[in-house]
Amino acid sequence: MENLGTENNGVQHKRQISEIIQGELVDLYGANGYKSIMQTMTKISGKREKEIITNYELFVELAEGVFGRLAESKILDPIKLEISKIGLENIYQEEKTQSKSSRILIADDEPEILTLYKTFLESRGREVTTTDGRKCIEIYKKANPSEQTSDYFDIVILDQKMPFMTGLQAATEILNINPQQKIIFASGYLEKTLLEILTKLNKAIAVIEKPFSLDVLDYMINNSIIFEKLEKINLNQEEKDISQKLHEVMAILQNAV
Repeated sequence: MENLGTENNGVQHKRQISEIIQGELVDLYGANGYKSIMQTMTKISGKREKEIITNYELFVELAEGVFGRLAESKILDPIKLEISKIGLENIYQEEKTQSKSSRILIADDEPEILTLYKTFLESRGREVTTTDGRKCIEIYKKANPSEQTSDYFDIVILDQKMPFMTGLQAATEILNINPQQKIIFASGYLEKTLLEILTKLNKAIAVIEKPFSLDVLDYMINNSIIFEKLEKINLNQEEKDISQKLHEVMAILQNAV
């Protein structure tokens, strides 16, 4: 009976969250505005509306993707206020704590770009290490002397076109060290880069197309759904040829931003 009570509380909390999100969005943007926001979020995530409005963590992630840096003031603040009244504010605080613990390695050959990335992402609570392609692997190895998977960087961001060592070459070495490492390529040629990755690495990896805003980069880093979908492609890759995988990865990335 105790487990049943806990389950009922969980259902009730989800219902309360959905009512708050729906109510606040309708108050702010009207019924048509709510419908438009939900259509965008379902397209980005591949999730159903019910899944989004009953999962506060997912909703926050998608709100930041839709509204960018204005998400807090435009949509999340009034919702957080109402959620705090039902004792669920700790959920949001836990998400922020987890976000602040993220360790990110970025390799690019342009110092100004690295400074821009580092300043922005550190303002979001990330721990950021920047380098160029030549030193990337050395830094990656030194960052984890224990060789435990959990001690590696949460995300590695690689510029595809770098002297001395390209992003693809760096990714090859990193994945040999840690096959589970999450990687994001930055490239001016989305389809060409994806095809090269699939051909040479036989692995679906996230690519963000240049030029991109810092908000889009932050959203990509946060978007666990993208990495989950790419991993599903990798798990089932023996059943598909490269053209099929390319089409699927393109669809995931283009719908994500």
